[in-house]
Amino acid sequence: DGFYVSQSTPLLDKRVVNAYPVIPQADALSKRALLRTPGIKEFSDFGSGSSRGALKFNDGTPYRVIGNSLLSMDSSGIITNHGTITGTDDVSIDSNGINIAIQDPNGDSYFFTPSTNTLELNSNTVFLSFGQARTVAFKDGFYTYNTDAIFFSSSLKTDNGGKNFNALDFTDAEISPDKIVAMHNNHNQLYALGETTIEVYQTIVTAGFPFQRIPGALIQKGCAAKFSVVDFDNSFLFIGGDVGEQPAIWKAVGSNASKISTSSIDQLMQKSTADEIANARAFTYAQNGNYFAVFTIGKHTFVYDATTSELSGKREWHERQTGITNGDGFQVWRAIHGIKAFGKLLVGDDRTGKTGELDFETKTEYGDKVERFWTTKPFTADGETIFSHEIELSMQTGVGDKTTPDPQIRMDYSDDEGRTFVNEISKPMGKVGEFKTRVRWTRLGGIPDNRILRFKVTDPVEYNVYALFANAEVTNSG
Repeated sequence: DGFYVSQSTPLLDKRVVNAYPVIPQADALSKRALLRTPGIKEFSDFGSGSSRGALKFNDGTPYRVIGNSLLSMDSSGIITNHGTITGTDDVSIDSNGINIAIQDPNGDSYFFTPSTNTLELNSNTVFLSFGQARTVAFKDGFYTYNTDAIFFSSSLKTDNGGKNFNALDFTDAEISPDKIVAMHNNHNQLYALGETTIEVYQTIVTAGFPFQRIPGALIQKGCAAKFSVVDFDNSFLFIGGDVGEQPAIWKAVGSNASKISTSSIDQLMQKSTADEIANARAFTYAQNGNYFAVFTIGKHTFVYDATTSELSGKREWHERQTGITNGDGFQVWRAIHGIKAFGKLLVGDDRTGKTGELDFETKTEYGDKVERFWTTKPFTADGETIFSHEIELSMQTGVGDKTTPDPQIRMDYSDDEGRTFVNEISKPMGKVGEFKTRVRWTRLGGIPDNRILRFKVTDPVEYNVYALFANAEVTNSG
């Protein structure tokens, strides 16, 4: 199973990090398995800054704001610098097919026209008179921007590339006067995401203010993080909640919202500060038949798997992280702002100017080792001690290679409800071609009630687990 950390850790403290649960859709060796997540292969390196936002233009070219520069990349990863984007915050970015609109939610607004290689500051006086724009979204020929109080439209893209504005072309939230957090276009409906409600608009005219609220179309949830709003699974996802609710992760379903985060993720997310939640990031991608939504919130990166969720009937999540913690604590994953271009899944970096490719042939992140680990649920036998002669992992073996000839998997355990883990023992995963290697731990002796096992790998090799078997017996103390 996937990730679930209870508010009371003795109940359950089960983590899956840099691996994800799958359910085979045909008869297989086991009903569930854990497969390793992809590595990150370097695609380009700008050399400074970190990713602030990305978009693929309609000609297939990826554009990315890294540090204070707007960059494009060709299929070989060669970078072209198109000019300066001020600020340090993530940017909202969209395109009308003629140009690209870039909005710093706490700073300046820009237009970039690829055909003329022109980056220009949006200094339109009407635009500036509306106040600080936060996000931008394109719908039916118009750019739409929101401030905290209103949202407004640009001219049609056929009118100066959508770069003109009229002082009358705006509206405020009509049903609830809550603060507007973001604009989003999904299934050609325009969503104004407020702090406590989401209103839905349609296009009605091609002159004047073009949008009108759809009667009765209201989602009684609000958005807490402007950059958490992402299209996914024939709808869109966002972080937020209703009045008086702590933030959770939701999927819009018509005029309603369905919670996809578990109580475990909710309670960990709610330990983040208000600023950490407001600055949460999300992106989505599909790979090898699984559809993933990645949320980085505070010190956590949680990943929702729609494919496995549908097959299991549960909400299936796992963690991603960068760096080695030896199985302890939480760390975020460095990949952000993912887009698909040139047949690759390209991700920005939260700490350098690199752009990487999510790649299953790569087992490191830019050459650095990846830590993969998972913990079991507590072993229990109604309070009795379990005696285990042997524990065996059914997993892919014979995975050694030239760089890692003798890869190891390590097991340790906790008898204090996951607070500390002790007595780490390594076992070989099989050298090159040793496919019949058995991964076993023997002479384990007594296993106290509620023991948790943890399995860790940092060697850059294949890591796919199919089942865990225990040769165990219970001695009745009564």
